[in-house]
Amino acid sequence: MHPFTGIRDHRIDGKDRLVIPSVQAQAIQAGSGGRLYLVPSPTNPMVEAYPAARFEALAAQQVPSRFEGDQSERRLFFQTAEQVELKGPGRITLPHRLLPYFPAREVRIAGMNDYLELWDPATWDRHVAQAAGGFPLPGDPEPGDEGRG
Repeated sequence: MHPFTGIRDHRIDGKDRLVIPSVQAQAIQAGSGGRLYLVPSPTNPMVEAYPAARFEALAAQQVPSRFEGDQSERRLFFQTAEQVELKGPGRITLPHRLLPYFPAREVRIAGMNDYLELWDPATWDRHVAQAAGGFPLPGDPEPGDEGRG
């Protein structure tokens, strides 16, 4: 499977469906039978979307004895995961409990190599600006250009 890259914005329709970009949807269909696992991030206000093959590989690595170590992170990962399937032209239906992550019913789908991140666009913009540490990003106005136009 090719790495997931780039960003695309898509709206959530009236039936809580979201279109996955076609290149990524095709890869998910081919490599994971069209199945994705949606997992709320424990560290950022977004949802991680793992193709089933990747999620199952992660699950296989998490099979220690139930008496070994702290189970908290495993609980958060597995008990909050939701399996969804691509339907029609690469649409998934978002579970109702995940909709509050996207208050404007718009989703920024960001490629992260072997999985996707689903962000509220305004939250993503703030997160990226903070990570850039004030370094201007492509498309940002030049200093002093804010009032022109």
